[in-house]
Amino acid sequence: MHPSQNARPWDNLQKLSPGASLIPRRGGQFLWEQFHTLSKLGAHSLCVTMFDEVDEGTAIFKVSNTPPTQGHFVTYDAMPSDWYLRLVGEGTKMLRDKRAIPAAIPIQP
Repeated sequence: MHPSQNARPWDNLQKLSPGASLIPRRGGQFLWEQFHTLSKLGAHSLCVTMFDEVDEGTAIFKVSNTPPTQGHFVTYDAMPSDWYLRLVGEGTKMLRDKRAIPAAIPIQP
């Protein structure tokens, strides 16, 4: 699997070969673009519902970049284990403070 890609829904559950379907996470840029777009649309709140969707490759909770080798697991591409939680936290702070959310991620891994 290319390091910049993530398992797409159901590779493991449908017993597909590892990496059979891939979508890029792009180091959190895809998630951040959603915050940016919602900010431009005037959203004052949002609900992130993918906290533990590991099977779909969209989880935001802490994961290891060195998972067990007995199965096929996707990592956060060498990003910190809490990177997606930090992105959601930053976006939440900006929405609460009624600040415009920039297109570029404003924090570093």
